[in-house]
Amino acid sequence: MRNFLALVCVLSLALTGCSTATLTPIPPTPASNLITVTGTAQTDKILPVVPATPAASNAELVTASPTPDLRLLPERWKEWPVLPSVSERAREIYQRGLAMGNNPRSFSKIGDCQSVPASFLGIYDRPGEYSFLEGHQSLQETIDVYSGLFGREGEAVRGGFNTATVLSPLWANNQVCLPGENPIECENRVNNPSIAFVSLEVWFSGRTPEVYEKYLRRIIEYNIEQGVVPILGTKADNVEGDHSINYTIAKLAYEYDVPLWNFWLAVQSAPSHGLDPTDENGFHLNVEGWNIRSYTALQALDKVRRELEGMPVAQPSDQQTSGPEDVVQPTFAPGPITSLPYSTVETKPAASASSILFDIAIRENGILQSTGIFHGALNGQTWKALAETGSTLLDYSSKGILASQSNNLYFIMDTERSLLTDQLPLDSPQSAVWMNDGRVAFISQTGNQKQVVLLDPSGGEPIHIIPTGNPPVELYPSHDSSLIWGTGPCENGSCAVRELTITNADGSMVNTLAVTGKPAVFSSDRIAFANQDENNNNLLTLIHGDSSSRFPISGNRVLGMSWSPDGETLAVVTAKVSDYSGRTLSSALHLVTPPYTVNLAFQVESEEIEPPVWSPDGKQVLLIRRPQSGGGLNVVFSLLDVATEFLVNDGGFTLVGEKYLVTRRIFWLP
Repeated sequence: MRNFLALVCVLSLALTGCSTATLTPIPPTPASNLITVTGTAQTDKILPVVPATPAASNAELVTASPTPDLRLLPERWKEWPVLPSVSERAREIYQRGLAMGNNPRSFSKIGDCQSVPASFLGIYDRPGEYSFLEGHQSLQETIDVYSGLFGREGEAVRGGFNTATVLSPLWANNQVCLPGENPIECENRVNNPSIAFVSLEVWFSGRTPEVYEKYLRRIIEYNIEQGVVPILGTKADNVEGDHSINYTIAKLAYEYDVPLWNFWLAVQSAPSHGLDPTDENGFHLNVEGWNIRSYTALQALDKVRRELEGMPVAQPSDQQTSGPEDVVQPTFAPGPITSLPYSTVETKPAASASSILFDIAIRENGILQSTGIFHGALNGQTWKALAETGSTLLDYSSKGILASQSNNLYFIMDTERSLLTDQLPLDSPQSAVWMNDGRVAFISQTGNQKQVVLLDPSGGEPIHIIPTGNPPVELYPSHDSSLIWGTGPCENGSCAVRELTITNADGSMVNTLAVTGKPAVFSSDRIAFANQDENNNNLLTLIHGDSSSRFPISGNRVLGMSWSPDGETLAVVTAKVSDYSGRTLSSALHLVTPPYTVNLAFQVESEEIEPPVWSPDGKQVLLIRRPQSGGGLNVVFSLLDVATEFLVNDGGFTLVGEKYLVTRRIFWLP
């Protein structure tokens, strides 16, 4: 009976590892005394702009380090660098391991579903599918040293593993492991590593940091006893709510003086901090998060290997040696360009009467940086640069473009631009939108106070809407006269919308609506949002006029939604994501007609489809697809005919990326 209870306990620890929580939408509720409207609280200047400068973006166990004062304390783990340094004690562990017979050309992984080869490092055993940033070609030497190990199915990695199960013989592979061996012991015997990544991130309600620390300590001590240097990795999420797991990881890395790979820091400037915003559990990574994780882990492995062996560490040519303020920015002039940044455009020969407007961002030195705002034909030809590096596209209408640089909001029309405010918050996913009446609505932040400001770019007195409840974190364009913003918690530059506030154009209250997930807004009475049922399957909620409906839709992630120009059809992109690896297995485009007619219009395997974009006449949808082959560097722009549900063969283009390109907002212009 005792053994049975122990088995039940371990099973419960493991099976909850990669599951997701269930959220239930709350019906709309009337609001009262929500806002205060003023017309003269402050005067926002409308100024002619000068060339702008992008903002800076930046048994025998081990004793304590002999120079602890040179290391940042664990309490400051957020400041620890992404790539670790190797201490003298780590070198002692490594050399002792070599004397014990450990293989210097072998490394292991100890992890959960985020460490299986399909998600973590496996691409580096597939030549031709990966590339390096400029100046990082020396990483190939480390790939050659450990060839065959990146894609290996190790015995200490499995979906559902956590710090407890990897220490239990009950979870060892009985086809490979000896009786009584736990997964870590089995992996060590079979693979004979000299280095091991330890990245066990799964969290569930009821676990305490003390329990996590107890098991992680045993994992570290076992590796040290075997002469294996553990590389501890922080995690991107904060499911536990207080970052106590990352603090615990840093505390033990400090105590045992072993390398720490600070993955958390590496994704802080990535969209959604590298996390999948459609994952209600807040655990799984998005595509860029996966790519950053594998790339920075390879860099960490390279640096640790070289320092353990006393080799010089390669210094990439793009390593920043001076602050952004020391760099002289060239003067920007809008106009035609021959190519888009960091990519080659594969065009279509057919003429195109339509065009698109978008911005492109890349990751440089761990920071997501915009390369500018661009306009071009939908066949991939005749490109123009409309705004310089550091500019982010926020919204578009026939009146012009809204773009931001740091806290500055600009109105751009043709080659002219004006500064509307220098008080945009940096943590808002959408801080400014065009109103249906031609005014601009934006979130303004002074100190800790946020308010919504309505402003006519051509002149006039601004209107300030000061919420008395939760502050606004995101604005939504609306096709009627309403003003809609989202409220919710913000942490580390990322905000989660939990409630929509809907007002009239003059700021008078209409109501509030509780939502889950990122909503798709057409007007005050046409809103959609998605969540998941108890089996992690997608559920879609539609509010259409006075009626609402809730029904299932394929997949376990919703990647994006967009209403047609007439508001009668909702395009929904979904994906089936593996609970084992976190990789996208398939993606689909659905056309939903209220109240609940769902039509599967397009489906593709092993590709991720980004949020859909409608043509101005509502007859086509722009599909932005990112094939997993090639490491997700290529972006395919395809046109889908809504009536026939076939791709238009002579439309679209492909960006063959030299780096991972992030397209954040795209507008289809007539």
